Amino acid sequence: MTSVITVCYRCVDHVESMLDSLYRYSDERNIEVFVIINGDGTDPTSLRKRFPSVRCIISDKNLGFAGGCNLGIAEATGDYVLLVNPDVVFTEDAVRKMEENMRQDPSVGIGGISLKNADGSQQQCVRHFPKPFDQLLIMLKIPHVLPNLGLLRRYLMADFDYARSQDVDQVMGAFFCIRRETLADIGPLDDGFFVWYEEVDYCRRAITAGWRIRYYADISAQHRGAGTFDRVSTLRKQSMMRQSLRRYMRKHFGIFPWLLFSALNPLFILLAAAAAIVKPH
Repeated sequence: MTSVITVCYRCVDHVESMLDSLYRYSDERNIEVFVIINGDGTDPTSLRKRFPSVRCIISDKNLGFAGGCNLGIAEATGDYVLLVNPDVVFTEDAVRKMEENMRQDPSVGIGGISLKNADGSQQQCVRHFPKPFDQLLIMLKIPHVLPNLGLLRRYLMADFDYARSQDVDQVMGAFFCIRRETLADIGPLDDGFFVWYEEVDYCRRAITAGWRIRYYADISAQHRGAGTFDRVSTLRKQSMMRQSLRRYMRKHFGIFPWLLFSALNPLFILLAAAAAIVKPH
């Protein structure tokens, strides 16, 4: 059985669409579903009426993505725990196929899939682990000026073959399947990451513990992208990203990269303000 967990923050419409598509393709007897109402005051009454088998867990405050997921993980009983963004739309029985694939690969701790845009085109949903210099370039908005810079193409895995299943560093957290034994081994997500970099951190912890991260090309779903965060201002999103990035740098690269990103934060704020003028949301 797979435990499916989604976190709702001001996006109950997306959650309902995702659940509609999930139940359209999945056998309800083989899944348990948790919706985390993450401190936004959403009344779950209509959600419970429409999807009576769903368990709604209500948090009094916004715990962020990792913290919200961890509420569901603590209650989950499945052999696999699938974290799904509310803006995902199932187009096949991806839950069953993921479970079957991971059962055949017992050394795979985390599985991801091919995520598609609404028009059917491929999303870039795998990346190499971030390093201080490539993240510095991103914070300095260099990709807007030099989008084909080799270092950035390496990090973004611009030449990745999405038609072939293979081991990777990290898969996107929008569809993130964790083996029960991996959870027992390395624990839940680090809820010190409010949002962003939490799945990157988790993949890194898993690989360090000897687990593989696998991208499965034969499974797909539609991912709208920014389903929750299209309702958050650019400045707020940039602030959350910088905070998580500093935590990631401190945790995996030590104090000096953390000091660098902390010292440059005022410059990053100015650049984020400029980006907000160009792209308000």
